[in-house]
Amino acid sequence: NVIPYDKKTLLIHEFGHFYYDPKLSDEENKKVDVSPNYNKLERVVRGKETDDPTVFSVETHPQRKLAPEGLDSIGKVLQPTIDAINNLMQDIQVNDSDTINHYVSEQVVPQIEQFGLTEDINRMILRRVMKIGDYPGLPQITKGMPIELKSKVSQFVKTFNYTNYTLDLQRILHDFSSAALEGFDSAFIGDNPRQIKFLQDKIKTEIDAVRGSSNERAKAELEKQMIKLKSINGVNTPSEGFVFAWNGVTYKFTGNFAPANQILGMRPFNRFGPIEPAGEGDKALKDDSEPLVIAILPGSFKPPHKGHRQAAETIAMGGPGGDLPEADKVYIIVSSPMKNSRPLPMSGKVISAEQAKQMWQVMLEGSPISNKTQIIVADQGRVTPVSLTIDYVTKPADPTNLLIAPPNAKVIVGVGDKENDAKRFKGLRSSVQKSRPDLELLSGLVPLVTHDPDYIEMIEKFPEIKSKMKKDYKAFNASDMRALMDVASEDPAGLQLLQYFLPNKNDALAYMGIMGLNPADSAQDQGSVEDQVEEPELDRIQEIVTQEAEKFFEQFKAQKVPSGRPDSGKFQNSMRKRLSKAHATYLDQGRYDLTKHGGGFHLPRKKGQSNAFLAEEEIEEMSSMAGGSVEGYAAPLRKNKKDDKMQKEEKRLRKRIRIGLKEFFNNKTLENEKLIADILEEHSLRLQLRDIIFETSLNEAEDPTLDLHDSTGMNTLKELFANSNILAMLRTAYQSLQTNTEQRESFRAHIVQWTQDTLAPVRVNDKAGDEINEEVDIDILGVDADKFIDADDGSEKDQPDDDGKSKMDQIAGEDTTGRNKAADVYPKIETSIISYYAILDNPEDQELFYDYLVANLKLYFDKWENEVAKNVQEPSNTAYDQAAQ
Repeated sequence: NVIPYDKKTLLIHEFGHFYYDPKLSDEENKKVDVSPNYNKLERVVRGKETDDPTVFSVETHPQRKLAPEGLDSIGKVLQPTIDAINNLMQDIQVNDSDTINHYVSEQVVPQIEQFGLTEDINRMILRRVMKIGDYPGLPQITKGMPIELKSKVSQFVKTFNYTNYTLDLQRILHDFSSAALEGFDSAFIGDNPRQIKFLQDKIKTEIDAVRGSSNERAKAELEKQMIKLKSINGVNTPSEGFVFAWNGVTYKFTGNFAPANQILGMRPFNRFGPIEPAGEGDKALKDDSEPLVIAILPGSFKPPHKGHRQAAETIAMGGPGGDLPEADKVYIIVSSPMKNSRPLPMSGKVISAEQAKQMWQVMLEGSPISNKTQIIVADQGRVTPVSLTIDYVTKPADPTNLLIAPPNAKVIVGVGDKENDAKRFKGLRSSVQKSRPDLELLSGLVPLVTHDPDYIEMIEKFPEIKSKMKKDYKAFNASDMRALMDVASEDPAGLQLLQYFLPNKNDALAYMGIMGLNPADSAQDQGSVEDQVEEPELDRIQEIVTQEAEKFFEQFKAQKVPSGRPDSGKFQNSMRKRLSKAHATYLDQGRYDLTKHGGGFHLPRKKGQSNAFLAEEEIEEMSSMAGGSVEGYAAPLRKNKKDDKMQKEEKRLRKRIRIGLKEFFNNKTLENEKLIADILEEHSLRLQLRDIIFETSLNEAEDPTLDLHDSTGMNTLKELFANSNILAMLRTAYQSLQTNTEQRESFRAHIVQWTQDTLAPVRVNDKAGDEINEEVDIDILGVDADKFIDADDGSEKDQPDDDGKSKMDQIAGEDTTGRNKAADVYPKIETSIISYYAILDNPEDQELFYDYLVANLKLYFDKWENEVAKNVQEPSNTAYDQAAQ
């Protein structure tokens, strides 16, 4: 955390708790009041807090009032805050009953409407960017749009940022919360003024480092956070804020902790890449021809220790002999082995790649190479450091992949002298020369690091701990460190030994915290021990096994002997008589009473059943009556050594069973997590494939034809036929004229003539530079029926007519009904014709579009006439006659 608390605390708030019963609905669960449960919990943990910094202190958070300084500040900023919020609401036209989503929607809708799309498309875009319900995909939204408009809409959707629309409201509320926290001291810090000064100095250092760096992304984020923080003097409390409830909803005011947290996390977590001083960055980039020097240190690091840090610093700062160039960047690559997990020997915990990365970040604090070091976690399955190194220097350069070396770089590979590590990379240089000749491969031999004499002297004093170490315990190795992490959770000496593996002793507690381990408590004074309430240790696994065993025995005891129905067979009747006789002989006449010698059972036996169980009841009764007669010297019973031994063996066996069950359930959990991860990955791949197939199908549907012509004019004409419904409209209107052929002939002649008349002025305007006035005519030579463009003319699916009238000049002598029908249809197709023709600027493309449009209209009229099996004569031209032959 950015705030250095005096101790570790698990704090339980009064608010935010709820009741959950899977048998009840959400509404029923919400109605249950859980405050009595919290009160019970508060009474239990009261007085149990501890100041020991090595363990978590479990505490509840008492209610408290704001500081007087905070109340004064609220009085000053409350009305300006309300006025600012009201102004925002008036500008955006929302009221108190509206939600934040509505607040954002009111700003987004006008931007969407600027595209000039239909209401349905606008609603689809709004649902997409606001993530409302089952929102549509981008291909579904942009289907059928012109390319330029499609690009604008896609850019808007992809770059949409919800937070940008709430920034003004965020800043108003942030200023108010900062004022409320004025003078608000933390209950978990002893010296609050000192910690405020510490935070201010630390934030100033980070601000200076970012502003003086060459990282533009980090600078932009810093300025964004400084709008809220304003200055380092805005850090007025070392507290993270306070929690309060209003109308059943829990809120938290954090004040300037939020921007401070973002600023202080830039460098440790590399959120925007390395933050290097601008001078060093300029020096590194002063000459594009100067190669970049990169040092890489791959490994599984389970866990990383002081020897690893020393190796990274050695290869990054000139090598052990100073014969290597200083590295501009250091990449520590953490592999993700799947088979050899190397768990901690006692707890069985496995150090994941992400946990190893967190440990590296802790250990690099204060290192001279921390500013230029980046820790990268390799993809799952990249199991060995050797394969990662080979891929880094042999695969083709990819600017988007940090696991591949950039062009023309010098790469320093860290090689240890333990177990002949150098032999692993034998032959790598020749492979680099073949596959990546632009790289220069350098190797930095890192000598083996040994422990301090103090560590060796101390471990000799603990032979039991020493027995868990490797034979060569004087050298650094991760195996010994894993063992000590487990030992430290049981023995304080283990924590002291673990500290020798790290450059800073306090890092040992951080390592154990990352692994979820608590260090063993140090010896406490007698008084503190007496104050504690001794409670039995709860073993969750044992509890589960006990409960299941009890259920099993209860069910077993509840079983009843099944009573079969008497069989009426001859054999069964005979055996029943003989068995009844045997019962009378052996049970009724025998002298087997164990309670009173010589007498028979004094209760009559039920027919066909034994009454032997009665003896057991009488024995119990007899023994209880005789208990008072047994008297004597009340001496203590002697311990049976065999019993003690058996008890110890039983305890040892129970412990082994518990450990085995824990391991079994942990392994099952890991298997289930892997299975779930595989299923989720498969599901994700299926979704991605589905999106690709869907987008491909949409693209294919939008493609007017796969047979592209070598002329843009012809391709534009094909797009006109494919993307508009002019053919369907013409066919429907043409074939509706069934009274006589004169009507269809008139319709056909008027459509062709008006098409020529429509494009004639456009063509004249395009040739305005020419002084020659030519008569508009059609001259298509060498055009035959093969030039006919096959498109959807509505033969398979008729399209509805649209309303609208256009007044056109009538051709003399033609049928009036056909002319009126043409006048009804033509205005609906005229806009599309002019729009597509206007796209063309090349005279040859324009000429081909014009000639083939008229020719194809006439050919389609022939096709439709054949469908009604009638012939119509109408004006023609040479190009049409030749193409129709």
